[in-house]
Amino acid sequence: MNEAALAALKREITNILSSYVGWYDPFSELIQNALDAVEARRALEASDGNKANYVPTVSILIDIVNNSLTVSDNGIGLDEQKFQQFLAPNFSFKSGNTRGHKGVGATYVAYGFNYMRIETKTPGFAAAGRIRGARNWLYEMGAAANPRIEPSDGQSADPEFSNFERGVSITVRFDDSTHPRKLSWVMADDAEKWANILAIKTGLGSVVEDDSIKTKIVVRSENGETSIEPDSVAYLWLHKQGGKIARIRDVDAEARRLFEKFGPGRALPDKFRQLDFLWDTWSADEIAQIMGADLAEEEREVLERYVPTISVEFGYTAKLWTKFNKSLGIRSNYKVLHAGIQLAANRMPQGEPLVIPLDRNIGRQNQIHFLVHFDNYSPDMGRKGFHRELADFSKSVAKKITDSILAKLRSQLKANTGVAPDLVRELKVSEWKERMLAHEGNLPLKLESEHFFAPTERVSVTSEPTREQDVIALFNQLIAGGVVRGLQIMSTNERFTYDGLVKIAFDLPSELYVYDEASNPLGVTLELSEALSGKVTPPRILEYKFSLDGLVEDFDTHDKNVNDVDLCVCWQTGSLYSERYGITSLLIPENADQRQFHGVTHTLTDLENGAKLCDLIVLSELIEALNEPEASSERQRNKYE
Repeated sequence: MNEAALAALKREITNILSSYVGWYDPFSELIQNALDAVEARRALEASDGNKANYVPTVSILIDIVNNSLTVSDNGIGLDEQKFQQFLAPNFSFKSGNTRGHKGVGATYVAYGFNYMRIETKTPGFAAAGRIRGARNWLYEMGAAANPRIEPSDGQSADPEFSNFERGVSITVRFDDSTHPRKLSWVMADDAEKWANILAIKTGLGSVVEDDSIKTKIVVRSENGETSIEPDSVAYLWLHKQGGKIARIRDVDAEARRLFEKFGPGRALPDKFRQLDFLWDTWSADEIAQIMGADLAEEEREVLERYVPTISVEFGYTAKLWTKFNKSLGIRSNYKVLHAGIQLAANRMPQGEPLVIPLDRNIGRQNQIHFLVHFDNYSPDMGRKGFHRELADFSKSVAKKITDSILAKLRSQLKANTGVAPDLVRELKVSEWKERMLAHEGNLPLKLESEHFFAPTERVSVTSEPTREQDVIALFNQLIAGGVVRGLQIMSTNERFTYDGLVKIAFDLPSELYVYDEASNPLGVTLELSEALSGKVTPPRILEYKFSLDGLVEDFDTHDKNVNDVDLCVCWQTGSLYSERYGITSLLIPENADQRQFHGVTHTLTDLENGAKLCDLIVLSELIEALNEPEASSERQRNKYE
């Protein structure tokens, strides 16, 4: 090759490399190649009638100690001709609906690093080779012809590849001239952290979930070796990690049903209120309907040509993303997952998120994450970016969905207040409470002894309550035994309208109040416990009933006022409440963070507007939840949702 041709070749390769600017580009390129390879083999095995015997497998080895990355697959492999042509610039063997068919990936892998090893196995052919110093060669003046692959007799860096009868394994090493330079920079030192990162930044975050592809991630660090096998190849959505969620179209359908049946003003059922996330996905046809007359001609062309799908999750607070990034335990202030608009093509996320261009409610853009996927499209060479009209289309549709759909549903999400807003109610029947406070001060009752109140792991009440007095006895045993914590029962006067007064105290060590599904299922959130540590509320009105029906009847006859009662302790709910009131169960795990103090099992709500009226401790259901938590959760959902 003459000097002019060599210079032209270097320029071509350098242009390809310059388009790869992302920190995770090596991961994206190698993983997308592996996923394409196993899908190609799956299609081949299916045509031969062997699909059932083939398990597509991708192995990822992140060696932080040796600063290298290896991705192996049991896919189609490279035959002898393709193996020899592997390093040809701008040459690709891919076609069709693969994740990376721009034809530059092989060149990037070969020349983007100073060490690359490739091993292939196919029926009748197996070979391994390496190329060294390729990146340095690009920038050396007067260098000879481009480096060639040389035989490599050593073992693959990934032991998993020895278990594959067919496929490809590629290793690249990083140094001061590459991007990234050091894998340790991100400070992710175990497999679970990397699994989360790769599900956001690479093809492991498939837009269309696929649980048929087996993946294994191994990380070697100074702390040893860890591994993880994710359940599927799927994009990482925060709303799928738990909490109380609802699909947007389901909320809309229920709202329409209630409007048609009851007219305006009817509150949605509890399962659609106090949500952590709203989410949904829209097809290209649905996007056209949402945009309506606002759809510009250029945007219509994008819809028709690239058939985009748009997914979204809307969280009750921007802190959900902050909390997730902190939970990774990686480099301080380093964000892997962002709110905004993530563009995707070839079934995987690509590039950095765009900002949602809101004109009002600007802070809301930090609570929303869009994923916009375009069919029939690949970004410009490498990962340089999407064409302007696709980015503009994504911003326009995201703004429309935010303003016309999500804004109307904001009230269904939790209130972002940090601490329950109505824990300390305005004093009611103030004179009675003042008298009782004075009585408490003048004649306090105190009994403390290391010999008493030792745990027996059971209550001394031996049969189910049959009347209100039994409820009172059982409830006070639950308080004394620490089943219910932080309630201070005050003396009262039987001639007064209500049964008693109670103060809510957070004067014990805060960890004793904190919710744990197994050890403390009646607890509150850590945030609430810490915020109220050391605090004791003013007196709150307490009612005892065998059945909640009795309290409902008192409300109906105006003997008692629903606005006065703060807490009702009863054995059972009865059925009268359902005609005028709703009940939210806090014994369902995903609702536990709505609990405002330890031991509350339910809240009584206004059926029309969903507003909370008072707290409930339903003893029969509390006991069932402690004895049979899984069965109880299902019964609670069936009864109250």
